[in-house]
Amino acid sequence: MRVGVIGLGQAGGRIADLLAYYHKWGIHGHIAPFAMAVNTAKSDLMGLKTIPQKDRILIGQTEARGHGVGTLRDAGAHVMQSGMPAIVHTVAGKMTEHIDSFLVLAGLGGGTGSGGAPVLVKALKELYDHPVYVLGILPGDDDGKLMARNAMDCVDDLSPVADGILFFDNNLWKREGMTLAQAFNTMNHSLVQPLPSLLGAGEATNGRVGVKVVDAADIMNSWKGMSVLGFSQIKARTKKDKLFFFKKRDSIGELSPTLRCYTVIKSAVAAGMTCRCVMKDAGRGLLMISGPKNQINVEGFFQAKSWLEQEIDSYEIRGGDYPVNAVDELRGIVLLSGFTDLPRLQELRSRINGNGHSPKESSNGQN
Repeated sequence: MRVGVIGLGQAGGRIADLLAYYHKWGIHGHIAPFAMAVNTAKSDLMGLKTIPQKDRILIGQTEARGHGVGTLRDAGAHVMQSGMPAIVHTVAGKMTEHIDSFLVLAGLGGGTGSGGAPVLVKALKELYDHPVYVLGILPGDDDGKLMARNAMDCVDDLSPVADGILFFDNNLWKREGMTLAQAFNTMNHSLVQPLPSLLGAGEATNGRVGVKVVDAADIMNSWKGMSVLGFSQIKARTKKDKLFFFKKRDSIGELSPTLRCYTVIKSAVAAGMTCRCVMKDAGRGLLMISGPKNQINVEGFFQAKSWLEQEIDSYEIRGGDYPVNAVDELRGIVLLSGFTDLPRLQELRSRINGNGHSPKESSNGQN
């Protein structure tokens, strides 16, 4: 699925820049025909590395003077509205007929992303027939109540207008013992890493066509409402591994091809979700196994699909395989969507209301 990428604010701009890098240098080309960054802070735009200068748009120069709007959500919405002509002009200069949808990236706790995302999504929906998806980064507990309130207000405004919102929870993915720069860099890579595999599945190139093909329509029909994404990978077994039979092997390496495919999907759900969820509350889902063609086992795929159908109690499960011989990992991708609520959103509401207790966790590990 080819997406026109627009990153808002500091977090959204950095992730858009990283996705543009994956598009330019990764094995999954053609997934992001264009990437833009929109910000109220000039310094954030200057720090980007891949997005061309002409596609870095500074808005609110009269109001914010290039210094950002902080965590003022109303100010972010106002400058986004006033800067819309410049944004629309830049988008119009792109070949939007070559994309299947727009993908808006934003940190939901800051002023520019939280206030600007609903304004931009609504404008894109009015101007184009393409679906508009949002990848929203939820603030952590250390970010305070104001950012939590910004995030929840943003979600309330986005839900009626966006075709789908994929959540990434900073609180879940943060790692201790790192500098601030290292922590954000690690989280950004964790977020972006599965996206090329997911989006690239619908863009068969160089003869890479799966037995059960996932196309752009499958992804769009699976990505509805509140969504989470799971990702896992295990090293593929090579001829070299088989030749050196005396080499020390791990438990994963000993699994049969069927169990390896089944395990990589279960691991994506158990330990690789971008945000915690109650699986049975999902309305639909999509699973995909990618990697070397000779490593993808059909029986393992259908076992994983059957397991996922039982876990979320839905018949609307799509999926397929995506052979990529240029990698040495077997990758599992799981998209669950159609949620009406998520535990992390409940936690943020509790923080806003002064209740520090977290919602009761379910026993399936993805509460």
